[in-house]
Amino acid sequence: MEISYFLLTGSLGALISILAHSVTYSGLELLRKPQLNTLLATLQVSVAETILHMLSGIAMGFLFWLSWGLAAVVDVPWWWRGLGFGVLCGLGVALPSLATLSMIRQEPLAISMAVSARWLTTCLIVGLACGWQWAKGW
Repeated sequence: MEISYFLLTGSLGALISILAHSVTYSGLELLRKPQLNTLLATLQVSVAETILHMLSGIAMGFLFWLSWGLAAVVDVPWWWRGLGFGVLCGLGVALPSLATLSMIRQEPLAISMAVSARWLTTCLIVGLACGWQWAKGW
C-alpha cells in the first residue's frame, strides 16, 4: 500500500469534517436564536484550526498505514475497521486532551462538547476514509 494515499486521505477526511461542522454552525446561525449567538461566535472555525485538523488527519493516516494489527481483523466490512480505528484515535488522543483543556480553561459545557464533537468527527471520518482506502487496495 502506498503511504501517500493514506496521508492524502487523512488530510482530506479532516478537511471534510471541518467543512461539515462549518456548514452545521452556519445553519444554526441562520436560525438566529439569541442564546445561540454567543455560543456560535466562539465555535467559528479558524484557518489555524483547519490546518491543525488536516495535520492531525495526516498523522492518523500515517498511523493507519503503520497499524498492521488492523489488517489481522478479518471477516469484517471495511467500515467496521475504519470506525474502530477512528474510535481508538478519538478515545486515545482527542478525548483526554479536550477533557484536560476543558478542566483547565473552565469553558461552558456546550463549548467543550462542540469542540469534542468536532475532533471526534475528524477521527471517525479519517478512520472511515482510511478503512475504505485499505479495502480498495490502491
